[in-house]
Amino acid sequence: MRAGAALLLAFTAGLTFLGRPVAGSALPPLIPREVLFGNPEIISVSLSPDGRWISYLAPDKGVLNVWVQELDGDRPARVITQQRDRPHRPAFWTADGRYLISSRDDAGDENTVLIRIDPSTGETRDLTPANNVKAYLVGADREAPSELVVGLNDRDPRYHDLYVVDVDSGDRRLLYRSTDDGRQVSVDWLNGAWHPVLRARVLPDGGSSFELKLPGDSSWRPFLQFSFNDTISNSGPSGFTRDGRWLYGQLSTGDDLPRLVRWSREHLETCGTDCTPELVHRSKAGAMGAFLSDLETGYPTVLSEVDLRSRRVVLDPSVQPDLDRLERLAGPNEFSVVDRDLSNRRWLVAIGSDQQGAQYWLWNREQDEIRKLFSVQPRLDAYDLAPMESLDLKARDGRRLPSYLTRTPLAAESGQHPLVLLVHGGPQARDFWGLNPVHQLLANRGYHVLSVNYRGSTGFGKAHLLAGEGQWYGRMQDDLVDAVRWAVDEGIADSDRLVIMGASYGGYAALAGLTRDPELFAAAIAEVGPSNVRTLLDSIPPYWESGRTIFERMIGVGTVDLDAISPIRHVDRIQRPLLLGHGANDPRVKLAESETIAAAMKERQLPIDFVVFPDEGHGLSNPRNSLAMYALVEAFLEEHVDGRMEPFGTTLEQSSFEWRLRSLPSH
Repeated sequence: MRAGAALLLAFTAGLTFLGRPVAGSALPPLIPREVLFGNPEIISVSLSPDGRWISYLAPDKGVLNVWVQELDGDRPARVITQQRDRPHRPAFWTADGRYLISSRDDAGDENTVLIRIDPSTGETRDLTPANNVKAYLVGADREAPSELVVGLNDRDPRYHDLYVVDVDSGDRRLLYRSTDDGRQVSVDWLNGAWHPVLRARVLPDGGSSFELKLPGDSSWRPFLQFSFNDTISNSGPSGFTRDGRWLYGQLSTGDDLPRLVRWSREHLETCGTDCTPELVHRSKAGAMGAFLSDLETGYPTVLSEVDLRSRRVVLDPSVQPDLDRLERLAGPNEFSVVDRDLSNRRWLVAIGSDQQGAQYWLWNREQDEIRKLFSVQPRLDAYDLAPMESLDLKARDGRRLPSYLTRTPLAAESGQHPLVLLVHGGPQARDFWGLNPVHQLLANRGYHVLSVNYRGSTGFGKAHLLAGEGQWYGRMQDDLVDAVRWAVDEGIADSDRLVIMGASYGGYAALAGLTRDPELFAAAIAEVGPSNVRTLLDSIPPYWESGRTIFERMIGVGTVDLDAISPIRHVDRIQRPLLLGHGANDPRVKLAESETIAAAMKERQLPIDFVVFPDEGHGLSNPRNSLAMYALVEAFLEEHVDGRMEPFGTTLEQSSFEWRLRSLPSH
């Protein structure tokens, strides 16, 4: 199990229609916000290693907590944690099933603490320091069930040292001390012990170099080196298989799409710096990962390739009957294997689609017994959800723009409808096909919703990703504009009612939409969005230091004018209203990014609504706060582009939100 830091991340009954009247009388019912963004009935399910138990998150006294349930017999499930303010985070089982491991932070500050939970008693214990230290899980293996490898930046906030933590006692011993160049270290369980086997560092030009240290080696030796173009597309080794025979990795050197490769242990012991890998599979899509792996050896047996939609690639024909059985169960929907017990007898399977919430099923392979355990949000079943279309649009320079469109079911009522352009964060991230609660909310309220994988997005090949280098406020924004103009030209969207909305980089894009294309968008909604690229770079968390070079190069530091690509420098061009939301404890995009642009708009007497959540960070973790934010989104859109909305009710009072600036009327 491995973890890494992302660069910029990417986010009731009695209803009435308060927007502009819509022709016709058979309007679909409003889907309550609570159904889409409130507590799920159950989520984050984990199967115990012996297959006898599951753990999951479910509400207790209105807040998500950890529950455990025995799968055989009729004993009721038990709640074992007592969170009362913020939802508990997901938990997973240790390899011996004795404990559950979870985490927490302080109101969104991202200083993560790993915690141990006894599933019998609910007793918890902190395994890592509780104050101003960010911990992350580096390794776990069933051959060492009472140990975890954890990264801690307690010595230097920029870099993480690696420790082996004893889950029973909480004691820890140093495994690897990070050097001042911020090398990222991978750890595997080999030859009966934990070994740091790979370490990588970012080079001054944004490229990367890898070093290798096999068990028994006295020192690190050079292994692989990649250019910036291959580093940003995640070329490199990933880790050894459980049997220690093969080192797997992905490469894109010389190709636009990734290749799955591997090096044998024997070859690595003799190849020096000329270690040519064996090709396992050449992907036909821009993203590839393991769908299934052999439980004993760790060899990948089924891959998943993802473009606009996903497809499976079978490497081991012996698993085909298992896939066939699950495909019959899923029918037209998609499925994923969430978990398996160590005997490979019981499989936990999730099934869903763009119009169906996830369902969890338990499959006993030996007896071919399948039973549905539960739906994540069964209240959704009472509503007809809108389908999500997969589109291949074109940018003005001919570049492909993989996109997703959800049309409002009100569209049949007459004419063009308002459109919300929903921009993903990252920007080195992507949108996917599937059930998207924001798409469903907005479509239900009368808006078409369009999500665009603009250049700079991941998952569509190296060339698409690299085309975003230095293009903040430039061609990345052009792509969004081109997609919107396509929707207008196709007669889908009303050119006078276009809205741009997003969080993190998507929030930046929303601010850019108001300042760069002030006459195109009727309104904008930005959550935790940077307004000043200079101050964003000055305030990034210290533990991002090792990746700063890559982050800066993708923005274009040294080649572009940072003031020219900062929306705060173009406030005088804003003509349309803005809704801003921000978590006060955001460590990635500081609250000042929203405060400065809000103050500048207020000074110019521009319509601005600005809310702050004092107990949140980079995004809203508490469903009560999410409900409040989307209630404000509904009211803002109803006010400015004439959709319909669910009344506020008591939603705002139940959240922590604070008005900083307000132009919206009461609803």
